[in-house]
Amino acid sequence: MYSLGVIVILGLLCYVCAQNKTDQTIYLHQLPNTRQTTVSFGPCRVVFNPQCPDPDVTFFMYSTANPENPEQIFMAPHVRETNLDKTAFDPSKPSKIIIHGYNSNMFLNGLTELRKEYLKTNDYNIFAVDWSPLNQAPCYPAAVWNSRHVGTCTAQLVDRIKDMGASDIHIIGFSLGAQIANFLSVALRPYKLPRITGLDPALPGFITASTENKLDRTDANFVDVYHTNAFMQGKAEESGHVDFYFNGGSIQPGCWGTESENFFSCNHHRAPLYYAESINSDKGFWGWQCPSYQTYLFGGCPPNEVQVLLGESIDKALMGTYMVITSSAPPFAIGRFNTSFSINRVKYAPPTPPPKPAPLMEKYEQEVLNPSIVEEDQLFNEILEEQNKNANSLPSPIYYDDFGILPNYFYNEFHNNKIV
Repeated sequence: MYSLGVIVILGLLCYVCAQNKTDQTIYLHQLPNTRQTTVSFGPCRVVFNPQCPDPDVTFFMYSTANPENPEQIFMAPHVRETNLDKTAFDPSKPSKIIIHGYNSNMFLNGLTELRKEYLKTNDYNIFAVDWSPLNQAPCYPAAVWNSRHVGTCTAQLVDRIKDMGASDIHIIGFSLGAQIANFLSVALRPYKLPRITGLDPALPGFITASTENKLDRTDANFVDVYHTNAFMQGKAEESGHVDFYFNGGSIQPGCWGTESENFFSCNHHRAPLYYAESINSDKGFWGWQCPSYQTYLFGGCPPNEVQVLLGESIDKALMGTYMVITSSAPPFAIGRFNTSFSINRVKYAPPTPPPKPAPLMEKYEQEVLNPSIVEEDQLFNEILEEQNKNANSLPSPIYYDDFGILPNYFYNEFHNNKIV
């Protein structure tokens, strides 16, 4: 018979082996027993043989205790080797993990507003992912290549906060960050995330991607997606359990810029601004349902007064495609609308002296739209008119105006007021 001492020693050895097995977790897309190589070509950095943690993928946590000066979170293969227990992290509170996109960082204006809005009324664990060393311009193909690695390293963060007891975990990704949420989800299998929010998921590099390589409804128990620059920088296809297309999905009111690059950026960056406002908005953003986005484009989905609330407080039982109308400047939310009356109120309100721009818009214009904004000027209307004449690929009953792509049921009401 074995002595009690031998039995205790064997038990301890089994415990250590089990812990070592956890420490050596290998995620999908990682190669065991290899050393990561990062190759630089000018500003471009490409990761080969990816391993996590990676010093180029960092994590910072905001909370009511640290709303402006975040605590850096150091990752490791096991929770006991991280510093989570030495921070303000509270597993009983909801955790939001925010991922930025290409050629930016965690301080992107729209994402900064997002975490500020969260902490205005509640205490959350707000994690900001910063992978800026791996996504610098003009290296978009390299950023797309590295996005899978960033998703895997962010999966390690999710695993560690789960080890601490967190269960209410919400991933919010903007642009390429929304596609990273897919890679994060794949790396976590068989665990399924409670919720992923995609803010205008990136189109370039993901046009023909399979569901394993782009954000889709299988990536979480609930996936809600918000489209503001479809067909351009953002995807047009439905990508979640529920998809919302703002102002036609492509062109946002108030984004009339003299430079095409600034114009596209304005439309694309409206997604995080709309979502940030939804967190504490009294009016809220409301949308009406369509059978599909294609149906809307072909004029088969006129506005109606059966509307649903979207954004942070969305009903997670919702499914389908919805169209949304906003104002052209903050506050963007117009609340529930009663079809043509509200549309005309937004578009054709009586002229008033231009108000001083809100601080958010001032900062937004400086960072995203610099050097200039053109407010519904004749130049941009002429550009849209010319594009409409030459756009042979667009279905015939579709018209352009301030709201973006408008189906023909808007035509009779608006043609006396706008260029169509």
